[in-house]
Amino acid sequence: VKLDILKSMPYADAKAQLLKIKGVGPKVADCTLLFSHGHIEALPKDVWIKKALQQLFGGELPEIAVPYAGIVQQYIFFYARETKLNI
Repeated sequence: VKLDILKSMPYADAKAQLLKIKGVGPKVADCTLLFSHGHIEALPKDVWIKKALQQLFGGELPEIAVPYAGIVQQYIFFYARETKLNI
């Protein structure tokens, strides 16, 4: 996979390409796309985020937030830590 082309690819296609790499799972693929390739719709889900999403939204982001999921995820993480959500 030529990593420099991931930025210009649609998110789903770029993620599929990264998942072909041995050892790269969904969270690493999403982190790479969000933080290195500008795909703000990528939503890295670790244990904290999964629990926070469950408590705040029943497990999924509200539809309006989905196109900006990666940015919203950062706010959710901060909120969860600062308010000490039961996670």
